[in-house]
Formats: sequence, structure tokens, C-alpha cells
Amino acid sequence: MRAIELVIFDLDGTLIDSAEDIAIHVSKVLKELKGRTVSFEEVKKNIGDGARSLLLNFFDPEELEQALERFLFYYRAEPVLNTRPYEGIMETLEKLRKRKVLLAVATNKPHDITLDVLKALGMMEFFHEVVGADLLPEKKPSPMPLLEIARRLGVETTRALMVGDSHVDIEAGRRANMQTAYASWGYKIPEITPDYTLKHPRQILELV
Repeated sequence: MRAIELVIFDLDGTLIDSAEDIAIHVSKVLKELKGRTVSFEEVKKNIGDGARSLLLNFFDPEELEQALERFLFYYRAEPVLNTRPYEGIMETLEKLRKRKVLLAVATNKPHDITLDVLKALGMMEFFHEVVGADLLPEKKPSPMPLLEIARRLGVETTRALMVGDSHVDIEAGRRANMQTAYASWGYKIPEITPDYTLKHPRQILELV
């Protein structure tokens, strides 16, 4: 059941290791609003469901809007400090492009920051579509971003592969009737069994 024409990637924890930068910006907000910081590991384990869900681990609900506004302010000002593509990602993307595989990003990161990060890292050229969290009415684990990408690119969902490092990616892929692959180098272990488990990005090449 392969015959893959489209590969959709999650961003954080799949294509790029951005946890350190995200932790820096969360700590800035905590320092500003609560006079304390947070460890890198504490932030890392909560990445994946979007900024609101992440910040709810460190702020009360009534503090959320202010915390979110400050977090996005800091992140937009410095979207790439220590963020880098994972080892093997750039080479894999290049080989997929040479094979004429359609490539896309579906992320729960805000759309404008996503574009800034991809451009800063020289990755934008690989992708035919990019869909951030606030571009559509629903975000992952809703299948909406994945279905919209497949629609725009004219690909049957059964010929698409969703690659991600968390349950929101695998669930979104399943609900969109796509094949799913777990990026085990990322931040979380999915609670749902994927079709494939990847130990290195190059293994994606074996699926297309």
C-alpha cells in the first residue's frame, strides 16, 4: 500500500529541532510575567499541540492570552536562534524532490513563524504547500490541514504519507486516510500505532 505521490511533514520534532528556541521564548515569558524560568526538557516534552497547549503547562487559563501574545512577540522577533534541520533531513528532501515526489508541511506552529523559519533555514524551496496552525479553522489532530493540502495538490489521500513525531500527526494522518510514519528522532512517542516507524529520515526514501 505504498505508491506515495505526496509526503506531508510535521515541522517541530520532525523536520527541525526547534525545542531549544521554543524553550528560550517560553522562559522569556515566564521571566517577564512570573519571575521564573523553565527547563529545556520540561518544554520539549510538551511541544506538538500548538502554542496555546504548550503555554497552558506553565500558565493558568486566565493568564493564557497575555502569555501567548508575549510568546509570539518574542518568537517572531527571533524565529531562528539555535533551530536546525535534523541530520539527514536536507539530503532526504533533495532526493525526494529529484524523484518528483510532492512535499508539504502541516504544522501546529503559527503560519507566519513557520514561513520565517523555513526561509531562514533554506528549506522553503522544497515544499509545494505549507499550512500553519492558524491558516484553517482546524489544526492537527483534525485531518483538515492534510486534506486541504491533498486537495490543493490534486493527490488521492491513499497516495499520501504523513510523517510526524507525535500522536497529533499520526491521528491526523489516519483520519485523513493517509499512510503514517513516526519520526522517532522527535519529541514524543505517539499513543497511536503508525504504519511505519522511522529511525532516520533516509528511511522515508524506502517508502516512496
